[in-house]
Amino acid sequence: MIAFYGRTLKFVLRYQGITLLVALATLLLTIFLYIIIPKGFFPVQDTGVIQGISQAPQTIGSKGMAQKQQEIAKIILADPAVESLSSFIGADGTNTTINSGRISINLKPLDQRKKNASDIIRRLQSSLANVQDIQLFMQPVQNITIDDRVSRTQYQYTLEDPDQNELNEWTAKLVDRLKQLPELEDVATDQQLGGLAVSLVIDRVTASRLGVAPTTIDNTLYDAFGQRQINTMYTQLNQYHVVLEAEPHFQQDPHILDHLYIQSNSSSGQSGAAASSSSSSGSSSAGSNALTTTALYTPSANTLAPPQNAIASTTTNSSKGSTSAGTPSSTTSSAVPFSAFSHFETTTEPLSIAHQGQFPAITVSFNLAPNAALGDAITAVDKVQKEMHMPASLQADFQGTAASFRNSLSNMPLLILAALVTVYIVLGVLYESFIHPITILSTLPSAGVGAFLALIIFHQDLSVVAIIGLVLLIGIVKKNGIMMVDFALDAERNHGKNSTDAIYEACLLRFRPIMMTTMAALLGGIPLAFGSGIGSELRRPLGIAMVGGLLVSQVLTLYTTPVIYIFFDKLAHRSSRKSEQPSTGGPQPIAEQA
Repeated sequence: MIAFYGRTLKFVLRYQGITLLVALATLLLTIFLYIIIPKGFFPVQDTGVIQGISQAPQTIGSKGMAQKQQEIAKIILADPAVESLSSFIGADGTNTTINSGRISINLKPLDQRKKNASDIIRRLQSSLANVQDIQLFMQPVQNITIDDRVSRTQYQYTLEDPDQNELNEWTAKLVDRLKQLPELEDVATDQQLGGLAVSLVIDRVTASRLGVAPTTIDNTLYDAFGQRQINTMYTQLNQYHVVLEAEPHFQQDPHILDHLYIQSNSSSGQSGAAASSSSSSGSSSAGSNALTTTALYTPSANTLAPPQNAIASTTTNSSKGSTSAGTPSSTTSSAVPFSAFSHFETTTEPLSIAHQGQFPAITVSFNLAPNAALGDAITAVDKVQKEMHMPASLQADFQGTAASFRNSLSNMPLLILAALVTVYIVLGVLYESFIHPITILSTLPSAGVGAFLALIIFHQDLSVVAIIGLVLLIGIVKKNGIMMVDFALDAERNHGKNSTDAIYEACLLRFRPIMMTTMAALLGGIPLAFGSGIGSELRRPLGIAMVGGLLVSQVLTLYTTPVIYIFFDKLAHRSSRKSEQPSTGGPQPIAEQA
């Protein structure tokens, strides 16, 4: 093996110019591959868990949402790769509206399902497409995540604007454009403008004529539907709030307002004022806005039905300071139905309005299409945003993982440059030379070509993990040049050999150690590159970059490094001879006479 390497090395040394061109072409190819390679942040892992966020029509109720959630849960459990799931509905810290829910899907072990989580998500989406009035957005759960908000899909793009109407208009236009991009799929937004709202319209003239004040209307509605706290019960170990409200079945239909009655005070001499009676132990406001009988405030008294004393007069027992049911009153009053002076209108309102900082904001989220890179998706979204010419008041930017990727992408060249400068300084101090560190660093472009080509062949992005592999290659590959240059300099300085003989002898002497160390690193990277199991996607780019870089660099550096060493050594000697020649234009020394 060493004899074969010696013969081929002699052949290469005869054509040093061509070898230098190959080294230069390797450097240019490295730069070109860095530009065109797809770039990402972290590889999508298969941790065996899928997170899903369901979204139903904005007009759906809690019972309808539960039925739809159970319907999609049955379809998911029928998939052969699904082990179990957990389903959640209702408004909470994560689900801000009733029409959204969450599903956590646990997959079977990888050796039983034979497909990764991303493929299973696409299969489930095709199965769930037949379910009407609900949509499930899914993404694999990752071990490494930096998102500070929960979104329907993996990557977020946020728009904010002081003008809510302008924000809604341009968000809808942007979503339509993003759905047409081939790099994106599952484009979703948290914009929900179609929620149903009931507006109670009060005829103030009629209400005033009937002796009903606006404050009385507010208090009556709050008593029935606002959960007013009217008392606190204290025990030895705890305290309990007493809450006033209508029975739950009266809160399901807005038409129940037509059957709600309010006490008129027109004949009491206090037109528009609330009645003066109150419950015996409650707050002064509770019970003072409706009928003058405390029994009417309890569910057993049929609060929302026409009161029994709607026309009859009642009297207040002033000596006790409380009202007794059925006791005649000196103040003549009557109960008036709400429908006599009001009506309600059904309109649409946003279910929720999110804010970022001080302004309203809407988050658009998306997943990547198969074989699409995050860098290409961000470039496509930025291009769409520029083509739309949005107003200056509307600010749009990426959030979470996409924003972190953009920041890391801008700093990636600086990181690699800083590593190269550090290595150059250390080698310059070691060899006391400005030239020979460049000879050693010339081994790195071949490693970059191998790493980039391997990532492209295996359809891997240039992610943060792959960058770590490139940094490792800087330390592993340059040891080939260090071994050659170290022995060649010793042969030149201590044995008086020229640069060609010195580097040739150094290459033959250090061939075996170079091969041993390279093979050790190469075999160590193979399990990372081709291993399988939970979370193997995170390690794979590191192994592929190492194996590809070592294979290509090992072949090229054994031949290009000696030629580059000879070139720079001759260049250094040529420059040193020029500096030693005396200047012809200066004064000449005067010969000293004996």
